[in-house]
Amino acid sequence: MEHPLHHMDFIFQTKLSTYPLDVQCEMLVETGYQGLTVSAWSKELSALSKVKSQWGLDVGAIYMIYRPGLESFVTDIVQSVEGTQCIELALHSGESVKDADKRMLERLLPICEQRNIDIALYPHVRYGMQTTSEAISLCEEFDHPNLGIVFNGYHWYANQERELEQRLDAVMPWLRQVNLAGTRLSPLGWGGVATIEPLDEGEMDNFVLLGALERREYHGRYGVMGWESMGGDVYGNLQRSQAAFRSMEKRLAAHPDWSVMTPSSY
Repeated sequence: MEHPLHHMDFIFQTKLSTYPLDVQCEMLVETGYQGLTVSAWSKELSALSKVKSQWGLDVGAIYMIYRPGLESFVTDIVQSVEGTQCIELALHSGESVKDADKRMLERLLPICEQRNIDIALYPHVRYGMQTTSEAISLCEEFDHPNLGIVFNGYHWYANQERELEQRLDAVMPWLRQVNLAGTRLSPLGWGGVATIEPLDEGEMDNFVLLGALERREYHGRYGVMGWESMGGDVYGNLQRSQAAFRSMEKRLAAHPDWSVMTPSSY
């Protein structure tokens, strides 16, 4: 099956400036995407409610970071946002999950329940909530229908969590979204940990990840990551990742057994 393919708007935030939302949408439509994830610091959040009608694209989520001092900023967005039903939330109150993170969730979840918005916890390398295990612990503790998890192949790989099959099994009850990137472990990458590249680059085998998710009957959307350090032509990078993803999808449909690897340390 063809999954909805989205792209995170980070790819449009270059060293020179940021592409306007209308240009982002036009590029995504022309290169074959079905939606996008928008960063909370976008200056055009008020225009998100028009994206579907104007461009036929879904706003899959708003990506947000919570750290102490951002309580009002985060809460205001959850209370007021239109055009999406999901917030991808990275937690960064310290070197691990802190009480402040939990208080923020306690504050947000009643609003989400009232507005029919999901929070998808976003494990993030070098943040307080880094691993899928930490995100799962929060989901178990809160046990709330509006709280789930993003499985991010890049951050799973950058964190070197390993045990892909076991991690996916653990995440599945709360899985809301899957994000992908081409990546390689490198001190030249984000945070001195790993690069963010188009899907046809890097050392991470995204075909194996897609196969593992297909075996678990994941039918949701995929989001492709981007970053200003990726360089080159934004439109060209969008094309490359879209073509690589659809190629992997077709190959997986024809040869599902190709994605089943012999046991390894991952």
